[in-house]
Amino acid sequence: MKSMTGYGRATADEGGNHVTVEVSAVNSRKQVDMRFTIPRELGMIEPSLRKIILEKLSRGTLQVVVSYKLDPEAKAAAQSIDHEKFAAVFTELSALANENCIEPPTIREIMLVPGVIVDSSSDSYENLKKLAAKALEDALDDLDRTRIAEGQRLKADLLQRGQNLKDLVDKIAARADDAVILQKKKLQERIATLGIELQTDDERLAKELAFYVEKADITEETVRLQSHLVQYEQLLDSDDDPGRNLDFLGQEMNREANTLSAKTADMDIAGYALSLKTELNRIREQIMNIE
Repeated sequence: MKSMTGYGRATADEGGNHVTVEVSAVNSRKQVDMRFTIPRELGMIEPSLRKIILEKLSRGTLQVVVSYKLDPEAKAAAQSIDHEKFAAVFTELSALANENCIEPPTIREIMLVPGVIVDSSSDSYENLKKLAAKALEDALDDLDRTRIAEGQRLKADLLQRGQNLKDLVDKIAARADDAVILQKKKLQERIATLGIELQTDDERLAKELAFYVEKADITEETVRLQSHLVQYEQLLDSDDDPGRNLDFLGQEMNREANTLSAKTADMDIAGYALSLKTELNRIREQIMNIE
């Protein structure tokens, strides 16, 4: 089991070129959501990086940051001066300077004009694609290690909370029969309070008692909760990514807890049900962090 939260970083090197990839992951209820920060000149590598991530992750919101450094000698060799452009810029700026009685431009100022320096390092950028893929693979492995470690901590917490749920459901189940008897007794007392005289063998009384006793019976809910808790532990021990299934199961258990709470008139069971719903809310918050 893995958490959706983590961080990974890696650098790939070759021939003096370096590419670093950082991946930050947080939880998400939907499919993998990726946001990239990549230098404009490396924008062509984003689709291939997305494909690598989708092969490894199923959920989570990712922030991917790519940075690089080219070999200084190769970068210098890839840059050259466009002499025609330089001459044209110099002529035009010198004429403007002369017309306005100011100092003519310096070589440094002319070199800063876009287009004067020609960068022919596109081949170098293409070579960075392989390095970026390698750095991303290693960064995802690093991310995976942190997510596994966090996942183990989440699992331990969820197992303990599952035991808390089991204890509460067992207490509720143990009170179920007494709760039905209490409901029946309260109904009889209510009938007596209203001054309605019915024989104990009155068919109408028997039907009414049966109806209200059935409404107060929480056996079905407790049995379902116990079954859900067995499935809950199985999912936590699963080698697959149980996040979505656990989320669905949490919703089902919460529904049973709400039904159980609404049906009972027993104050002890009502208290246990409230604790049950509180613990389920905590569990569902934790489950949101699981892939």
